[in-house]
Amino acid sequence: MVLPQQIVIVDDERSVRNGLSNLLHSEGYTTNQFESGEELMRDIMALTGTALLIVDVRLKGMSGFELYAILKKHSILLPVIFISAEQDDSVQNYAHSLGAVTFLRKPIDVDILLDIIRDELSQGKAY
Repeated sequence: MVLPQQIVIVDDERSVRNGLSNLLHSEGYTTNQFESGEELMRDIMALTGTALLIVDVRLKGMSGFELYAILKKHSILLPVIFISAEQDDSVQNYAHSLGAVTFLRKPIDVDILLDIIRDELSQGKAY
């Protein structure tokens, strides 16, 4: 039996977390949701078995970029999709410079998101 792949969602907007979680569940993924980077760091074991992160850039407290830098510093090298309502191209460029799978602007095109996730997770990378 193959277990579903887990995706961790970090966004301070409950509606975004729930919407993404429902979408991903309908596609056969499991999810774990966090309201902030600090909340995720308090439950770091939640990343065990995680295949991918979806992280909002603008969070209350530490930013999504800061969270990802801390994870990398601790050798937690998961693929990440950054999301944001931010329209500044420099934010997108910075996300890519960190090694993000991609950067998607809100509102998120769910078909594009699912295509990116399927493509990334089908590559058989071990994290």
